Amino acid sequence: MKKYFKFFVTACFVALMLSSCATTSKQAKAKLTKTQSRAFWKIEGTDVNGNPSVVYIQGTFHLGDERIYPLSEEVQKAFMSADRYAGELSTQSYVDLAGIAPSLAAPNKDGKLVTDYLTEEENAFMQMAFAENLPLVATLEPWQSTTALGIALYVNSGLSAEYGLDNSFVATLSQSGVAWEGLDDLQVQLDIITFGDYDTQIQMLKDTIKSLTDEKANAELIESTVALYDYYVADDMKKMANLFKEENDDEEEAAEFYNEYHKLVYTDRNEEWAQDITDYLAQGGTTFIFAGTAHWIGDESVFTFLKKMGTIK
Repeated sequence: MKKYFKFFVTACFVALMLSSCATTSKQAKAKLTKTQSRAFWKIEGTDVNGNPSVVYIQGTFHLGDERIYPLSEEVQKAFMSADRYAGELSTQSYVDLAGIAPSLAAPNKDGKLVTDYLTEEENAFMQMAFAENLPLVATLEPWQSTTALGIALYVNSGLSAEYGLDNSFVATLSQSGVAWEGLDDLQVQLDIITFGDYDTQIQMLKDTIKSLTDEKANAELIESTVALYDYYVADDMKKMANLFKEENDDEEEAAEFYNEYHKLVYTDRNEEWAQDITDYLAQGGTTFIFAGTAHWIGDESVFTFLKKMGTIK
């Protein structure tokens, strides 16, 4: 079954790359612990001088509902006591992304129209979805339509970005006037949201339209999203990882370019994040990271790369 699960992972996020701080002989391998709190891990190590160093990791879900609040006392205490914070996108990157938003919304430079590459049925759906705005939307790159239509999938799942933990942490830090760092470079996020050439983006748009118009595909996608979130709420990381892998495998079976897309979204970033965490441990103090749970579970998680690097046991 093809469930086209990508819409729930295009998340937004980006930031400054910290300069590499190689592990020194004074740094023993750090200890990784999955805590009793939902999708919450603790890494205890030492900095370059041999002093205690801690990294807390709160796995997030970019959508949510009231069931995940309030956060446990353990998470709240770790958050309040941290010396530094890091999300997928840094404070400055949010500002930079807003600044370049107009250029991202520019019409296709070759004058291509999205509607010229869709079937009659697909265009009928686009007309229903965008109404009088379709002539303008059709001039943009296909990824713009895919992103906009993805919002409808969120609504159909009954979950809301309003309850997403990322937004909660960002709002709290912003209101307190506290800046946070990022695990990605801004260009990484741009490469994800604008992934592929025009033809590839058209195919991804077609997949999105199918997920919204095909009754079976739509039901399966909603069911999978709700199940994934339920596993998250229950803190069942194993079931969450298995379902997430199943969804990605379905996409990769549907089209070869999804292999490259998933590598860009997950594998490459997970390896980079592992280096970031190694750097945070070396710098010392307490770091609180909040980022998508999908990056912390499965066979190619950030933790897998941390073990390969020798950072954690």
